[in-house]
Amino acid sequence: MLSQGKSAMKPTLNSTLFCQPIIVFILLSLMSSFDVTAQSSSSTGKEVSIKKMLDRQENSDESSSERDIEDTFKVPRDEYERGQPRSAIAGYLRAMRSANLPLATNYLDYRNLSEKTLSVGKEELARQLGVVLNRTLWVDLNSISAKQEGRLNDNLPSYRELVGQVEYQGNDVDILLQHIPRAGDKVKIWKISNATVEKIPRLFKRYSYSPLGEFLAKNLPAINLFGVMLWQWFYFTLMLSLYYMLAKVFTWLTAFGIKRAYKNASNDVLSFIKEPVALLMAVILARNFHDEANVTIALKAVTEGSTLLTIAWCWVFFRFIDLMKTILAEKFIAQDKPLAVYLLRPAGTVIKLIVFAIATLNWLENLGFNASTLLAGLGIGGLAIALAAQKTVENIIGAITLYTSAPIKIGDFCRFGNSFGVVEEIGLRSTRIRTLERTVIYVANAKFIDMNIENFSEREKIAFRPKIFLTPDTRKDSIDALLVAVRDMLSSSDMIAASPLRTHFKAYTIYGLELDILAYVKTTDFDVYLDEINKLNLNILALLNEHDCKVQVMAERVTE
Repeated sequence: MLSQGKSAMKPTLNSTLFCQPIIVFILLSLMSSFDVTAQSSSSTGKEVSIKKMLDRQENSDESSSERDIEDTFKVPRDEYERGQPRSAIAGYLRAMRSANLPLATNYLDYRNLSEKTLSVGKEELARQLGVVLNRTLWVDLNSISAKQEGRLNDNLPSYRELVGQVEYQGNDVDILLQHIPRAGDKVKIWKISNATVEKIPRLFKRYSYSPLGEFLAKNLPAINLFGVMLWQWFYFTLMLSLYYMLAKVFTWLTAFGIKRAYKNASNDVLSFIKEPVALLMAVILARNFHDEANVTIALKAVTEGSTLLTIAWCWVFFRFIDLMKTILAEKFIAQDKPLAVYLLRPAGTVIKLIVFAIATLNWLENLGFNASTLLAGLGIGGLAIALAAQKTVENIIGAITLYTSAPIKIGDFCRFGNSFGVVEEIGLRSTRIRTLERTVIYVANAKFIDMNIENFSEREKIAFRPKIFLTPDTRKDSIDALLVAVRDMLSSSDMIAASPLRTHFKAYTIYGLELDILAYVKTTDFDVYLDEINKLNLNILALLNEHDCKVQVMAERVTE
């Protein structure tokens, strides 16, 4: 892109700068209009996150191995761990997570049910309840009692324990556990209440999956990741693929329209529209237009993490940064600031790191982790690193100053301090200079920018100012004639600038009669300058002899 001609550069820049803000504005508008958040998933109104799901699974697994609870609260031993409310509901959830329906039936109370409800089948009732809970209720195991008798101060009968509430036709339906005698030995255990089981068909009719979701749920293996079943991963991956194809078609048509409207639109802009913008659009569509019947609490928690959305936004920002680097590189080259182009790469990398850090912290917060603690730790560590790298940061800032203000460029001959040399490299830490003795000096950028720098390469012409002292016995008419002849000689040269041009008798000094001769050679090439002043000096020597003017030579002058 940098190799494009100057005639094509201006329209390319204009089209790029015109299209990009519109695209970003449209995307931000879409995000603000279609903001998807995990809705309240329980009667307590608490939001569910990936971290909470992992914690619940860990608590559920631990309930099967921590036998000390049974001894502490005198919980009766039971093959299915139904001696207390918490372990009973945990056992049911664990059975459903492994799709072990025969095992799950041991946690439901099928006594005193209507014939219509029993006709559904025990395993199917257990499955249907699992679907209802997955879609409507986040079960917080820590809120359920671990005592044998359950919680006694919850305004419920002593033989019942509240798991949660499910909204049904504007009312809240209680999901209850009930303390009932175990078949055989009559030891009291906890099961899901038959009053709740009786309501399962009605709740399932309201909260069942779509026909496609039911088909996939029954025919695909019962494998889950973060609580999301395999069939849900398959279903929503398929939806995302379809939306991506739709977004690709839309962005391709958009890019085609821009190319037709702006003939010089760069390929980078069109590629930006057809690739990262297409993915972002697909993710937004998939998050906002899907069948709610197939969305479970676990899936909401996963989407609340916004992993795909974060990746898509990062890709958009990264490509946008690369696009702006290309645009600015063209601009700097057009302004004859090639050094500033070298600064774009590290600057772009720093901006990308900042975007990545912000996206990562936001992603962790969405997953339910406390990113502020991590940020505080990074802040302390960053302060220590900043103190240790203070000089390095100063040098980098110095490099930025040299790149942007450009007092010198690579190849310039300059004087810095008491040294002369040619600038060979401007790095992030130091500047390398080749001296007249062909040695190399490395000067730290922080120190270099504070020096008085005289850049000889910036001269548009070079001064010619010979020091001439005549003997005190030189006659006035000889000096007058000499000065006129020197001026005529300088004026007749094509290499000498017309102004300023001075030839004067300057002063009486202890070294002799001082002449003031000043002219500028119209060149910036030092070799050409030396050739020209060689001719001028020889001509002045001839004029001195012609007008009988002798040059005063003294030991003091030689010493000077």
